[in-house]
Amino acid sequence: MVVIPQNEELRVGVDIGGTFTDCVVIGESGTRLTVKSLTTPDNPAQGVIDCLHLVAGELAAPLADILGRTTTFVHGTTVGTNALAQRRGARTGLLMTQGHEQTFTIGRVKQKIMGLSERQKTHITHLSKADPPIVAPEDIRAVTERIDFRGQVIVDLNIKAVEQAIDDLVADGVQALAVCLLWSFVNPVHEQRIGAYVREHHPDVYLSLSSEVAPLIGEYERSVSTVFNSYIGPTVGDYLHRLETDLKANGLTCSLLVMQTHGGLSTVDAVRNRPLLTVDSGPAGGVLGGLYFTELMADEDIVCADVGGTTFDVGLVFKGRVQMDPGPVIDRYAYLTPKIYVKSIGAGGGSIAWIDPGGTLRVGPRSAGAAPGPACYGHGGTEPTVTDAHVVLGYLDPDHPLGGTVTLDKTAAETALARVAEPLGLSISQLAAGIVEISSAQMADLMRKVTVERGLDPRSFTVFAYGGAGPVFAPFIARQIGAQKAYVPADSGMFSALGMLTTDMVFSEERTIGLQPPLGRDQLEAVNGLLDDLARQVVEQFGAEGIGPEQVALHRVVDMRFRMQVHQLAIDLPDASLTEAAIEAVCENFLKTYEQTYGENSAYPEAGMEMVNFRVVGTVALERPNLAIESGGTSEIPSRIGARNVYFADAQDFVPTEIHDGKLLVPGQTLTGPAIVQRFGDTVVVPPDTRIDVDQYGGLTIVHLGDQA
Repeated sequence: MVVIPQNEELRVGVDIGGTFTDCVVIGESGTRLTVKSLTTPDNPAQGVIDCLHLVAGELAAPLADILGRTTTFVHGTTVGTNALAQRRGARTGLLMTQGHEQTFTIGRVKQKIMGLSERQKTHITHLSKADPPIVAPEDIRAVTERIDFRGQVIVDLNIKAVEQAIDDLVADGVQALAVCLLWSFVNPVHEQRIGAYVREHHPDVYLSLSSEVAPLIGEYERSVSTVFNSYIGPTVGDYLHRLETDLKANGLTCSLLVMQTHGGLSTVDAVRNRPLLTVDSGPAGGVLGGLYFTELMADEDIVCADVGGTTFDVGLVFKGRVQMDPGPVIDRYAYLTPKIYVKSIGAGGGSIAWIDPGGTLRVGPRSAGAAPGPACYGHGGTEPTVTDAHVVLGYLDPDHPLGGTVTLDKTAAETALARVAEPLGLSISQLAAGIVEISSAQMADLMRKVTVERGLDPRSFTVFAYGGAGPVFAPFIARQIGAQKAYVPADSGMFSALGMLTTDMVFSEERTIGLQPPLGRDQLEAVNGLLDDLARQVVEQFGAEGIGPEQVALHRVVDMRFRMQVHQLAIDLPDASLTEAAIEAVCENFLKTYEQTYGENSAYPEAGMEMVNFRVVGTVALERPNLAIESGGTSEIPSRIGARNVYFADAQDFVPTEIHDGKLLVPGQTLTGPAIVQRFGDTVVVPPDTRIDVDQYGGLTIVHLGDQA
């Protein structure tokens, strides 16, 4: 039983996944407590409260005492992501400049294939746009107005007609409004007038202005961002408000901090204005945790492999920096927001195995989710999943409950697998092995895609595996991509929640102002004025939370590209006012970064360079958790707790395998496979000819002995 002294302050991180809701509690001394509860899709807040009651039970203290001692409470939510994916957001109306009002509906030429796999793209003639659309065509209204690219008003806003259009939309049942006018990011005056009318006459209608949500060039992507923000706004806002109210009613005195997709934490009030920043924030927490571990391990290059119940998420840390996504996509909609680069496929522990019309075994992307879940959970699931295969192969122990709460039923897993094995003429174990092999190949393919598309060699990365099923797959996918080693952190089953506790409070502001270096004096003055204005806005946001400017570290960035290119790279700017010499240095850094990203001699300076988006990021550092555990060369209690037969593909059979209790491993300990390490939130598989080393943080480095000289 974990013991955290009653006088210690606590830090709490909670992450809602597709199957489990994870909670990590860290005391001042570094003592960690981890708990899991099943996610409650109809009421996600209930899963959070369930976790906290488990914490209170483990620490033998009232919930009010636990929350009263909590100084940091960080939360990652999938509510916004699910609202988009399941089309369960608010009915949203859209106002756009007359003559461009169908921009959102028409989209870009490549909209039909955005975010699809290569296999899905081969059937392009059968593809259609995302359906149903986020905004119905009848809920789009044209606005008579026009501002040019310099910010000059060419056609005045017909405010009376706009007011009538808004009144009609609201009367017809629209719950949220998105306003996206041409060149509003240069001059937002017309959007601001519309916003003032809505806030005064329809205060209950959720409102998003593109000049506030995404003040960047790219009319279509800006409209998508604004629509997304309004579509999920009421859902995310209501959820976070309800959760924070419940937490404070139970004794929480600190602010509830919410994980954002760009990698920082923000308050509930700030997120309710820009809920778009919560989309895919859970996977971002894991990548940030990976970044923190690169500092601890002195390993700058890792590929994060998060295997959850429904998805497999991949992120990158390269040269000690998190990689950002230049063109995020959701359901074939491209949008504009700073976002940590995370790519996902439907391959997780709950992924269902099935036979396609051609008689071929397939795995995913459909998932059993949290309800009913895999057949082995005993909650009514009957279709065979990856987790069922893990049970049959001996990777998971029916006598070792998942997360301490879910007891596994091997007979139910075998029954589910038999339904697919028999038509294929396979034994149950052969089918299970095939499911694991297919899943591993799908994961390895995504990891290669993520690295190679950025001009990087996957073999030079360490596979950083976490999530409930990540430690099972770690050695297999590392071998498939040719990586030298894999690393599984302690508490990997709850690692995204833990990763959220390694980051800081972040606010950012950005604006498009297209320039082509070298810059003249007037251009330099304009850029310096813009950066000063963005910095002021960031500092004011922190001020609204009671944080003084002396606590805020400001970082300035510009997105650059070669002329005629679509995507850009983020390049650091100096803290001081920009000069001609400073711009020259920034351009040199862009060329260096470009070739570092896309390969030697890939840069083409003769095409000319463009500075597109300028951004100021403000950070307030939060205390980092102490993750070190007591060291020692040997354990007083042997970690070996038994043995069982486990299937390994190299042997093509079940082989006797030692079973170890992860709680009894100590820093400096080494195990040689075949072995299984069972921990509270995960199970680590150690194949034959593989070694694991335990480090001072309780993490396990997995090395294939065949890779050793």
